[in-house]
Amino acid sequence: MIYILTTRVHTYTHTSTACGEAIGVMTYDDLFSASAVPMGTWIFTDFDRLGFWELELAARVYQELKAAGARVLNNPALVNQRFSLLRRLKNAGLNSFSVWRVEDGEMPDRFPVFLRTQSAHRGVIGELIHDEETLRQEIDKACTEGYPAAQLMIVEYCAQPTDEGVFRKLAAYCIGDTIVQAVSVHENHWAAKYGEDGIAGETLYAEELQLIRDNPFAGDLLKACNIGHIEYGRLDFGLVDGKVEVYEINTNPTVYFTEEHPYPARLESAALSKKLYIEAMTAIDMSDNGHQIEIKAVSSSHKRRSGRSPTVSRWTP
Repeated sequence: MIYILTTRVHTYTHTSTACGEAIGVMTYDDLFSASAVPMGTWIFTDFDRLGFWELELAARVYQELKAAGARVLNNPALVNQRFSLLRRLKNAGLNSFSVWRVEDGEMPDRFPVFLRTQSAHRGVIGELIHDEETLRQEIDKACTEGYPAAQLMIVEYCAQPTDEGVFRKLAAYCIGDTIVQAVSVHENHWAAKYGEDGIAGETLYAEELQLIRDNPFAGDLLKACNIGHIEYGRLDFGLVDGKVEVYEINTNPTVYFTEEHPYPARLESAALSKKLYIEAMTAIDMSDNGHQIEIKAVSSSHKRRSGRSPTVSRWTP
């Protein structure tokens, strides 16, 4: 059995329909109140949504599960979150764009840039910024609107439209040592996030299918995950002059494979990506053999219901 650990309001990301029947979902609240959990494969996620104390507790439980013989992915004590990941990818030469923290008083030496937060998955804040004076104004505006300066980061623009003039955000799943190419998002806007209906044609969908079959970026993407100490998640990336640029690695992605689409190539891409995803998840699955692992890392004072069995959902509606 594979157990995905998420925050309480984000258990919807993994369903049995998409991920296979061997998937269970447990919240960190339930984990921290449990006295014992089943043996199996445990995947820690949602780090940017945890407080510092919860993150520390998760790291301690990770070590207990590992010591007991469970297979565990994403060490909470090591995983790089958004800012540190992008800075390390730039320093390693994998990414060509840089990032800066507003709280540090850093100003970029290259433009254009945009603002976003270090946590959450809301996307960009505003539009592209082309000079320092405008950037300072936009930072003040963001803070006035309630975005904490400690959370704001400045990101150098690094995107390029396809030959068809459409911006394409590529994606791939990292599952242990395996990279599974996923379907893409196509938009007219440079910050492609959700996709726009009808803007991608047969050529782009045929290219997408070939990418899923060939998986040509697996080496660079796995390197990015290793740099960030991430063993499970979805990479969002783009191609600029043919070079991979990693924008984010989401450890708790919504796993979804479309089953309705007007282009057969997109349907074939989704079906193939789902098949490869489930095969990779099956490869890391570990039988519980009826064993239980005692949880000692969280003191009894932090267990709201001592001795309570944890709640595990095989799927989330």
